[in-house]
Amino acid sequence: MRPAIANASPFTGVYSEGFRLTMKPLLMIVGFLAAVLIIVQLVLGLLILQGQATLRTAHQHSGYLTVAVTLIYIAWSLATIASTPRRGAP
Repeated sequence: MRPAIANASPFTGVYSEGFRLTMKPLLMIVGFLAAVLIIVQLVLGLLILQGQATLRTAHQHSGYLTVAVTLIYIAWSLATIASTPRRGAP
């Protein structure tokens, strides 16, 4: 019979400390990219409202990219938060 291991996680073999350290900068880059794309959408929308209708196609395509990057960032952030180990009671 094997002894029970305290605080054993089923994800111990999947996520190593090095993987988490690599994931954090990548997650920060994707979040920064999402923020920049949202600002670009705002600027393009204001330019279109001021009469530069030639930017409509650029606004539409960058909008698709903004939605995709933002959804990836949200899903990745939630997965990272869900995969962090819980702390023991103080």
